Amino acid sequence: MRGIGQIYLQRSAWAGACFLLAVVLQAPTLGLACALGALVGTLWGRRCGMVADCEDGLHGYNGALAGIAVLVVLPPGVLAWGLVVLAAGLSTWLAQIWRRTLPLSPYTGPFVLVTWLLMVVAAVMQWPQAAAANSGGTPLAETALVLGTLRGLGQVMFLDQPGAGLLCLLGLALSDRRAGAYGLLSSGGAALFAWGMGLPLDALALGLYGFNAVLVAEALRQALPGRWLVLFGAVLVSVLLTRGFQWLALPSLTAPFVLVTLLARMLTQPASAHLRSGDC
Repeated sequence: MRGIGQIYLQRSAWAGACFLLAVVLQAPTLGLACALGALVGTLWGRRCGMVADCEDGLHGYNGALAGIAVLVVLPPGVLAWGLVVLAAGLSTWLAQIWRRTLPLSPYTGPFVLVTWLLMVVAAVMQWPQAAAANSGGTPLAETALVLGTLRGLGQVMFLDQPGAGLLCLLGLALSDRRAGAYGLLSSGGAALFAWGMGLPLDALALGLYGFNAVLVAEALRQALPGRWLVLFGAVLVSVLLTRGFQWLALPSLTAPFVLVTLLARMLTQPASAHLRSGDC
């Protein structure tokens, strides 16, 4: 459960349980893939002797996200479930290599790399694709802002139901009330910024401009306490990067979060601070 909680950078089993429930609400098969991916990653970490990190959930979250991603790309079946295990193990292994060789946290970078690889292989091999989400048309601006704020909280885990977003907000608040407040404000602020820039309302309503902002705000809240201007600017840059990926017709996943957060930390912290390994 802590591994699932660490998707949102929360070392809380209760938060992880809420996040898992949100995934199950969206689709039970996604919930099973999330739990299986977290389990595979955690077992891999324990096998490598990293018991303390496993207890903190640091070897479960990339696997959990990779597991969900497989069933977002492919329909359920023998191939997909086998790839859930493979993708979870590969993303956990990449995260371990990252931690040993690079000074800053991998965050969700390994999940992003493994999922991009999966998408390329699936296209080349012409594997059957999972059904795409239906945006439901272009809503009014006010509706898009509300839906985008709620869905932005859930889209971290590919969830597009507003109720799932509320459960994610509850999980953040159970872990830390400040985390809940930052999550809500960053998702809402990103949606408002995207609307002010005139970005597509259908994408805004799906929460596609908010979920990276949620992760950026929480990561920098923990890593750079009191640096409000840096946090605010990083949230806005995450929206711009997300839009850039859309222009390039590339799936951004959580790459904007990883890029913006690592850049902000490298520019604002002394080199010695980058060597700390306690964060995810």
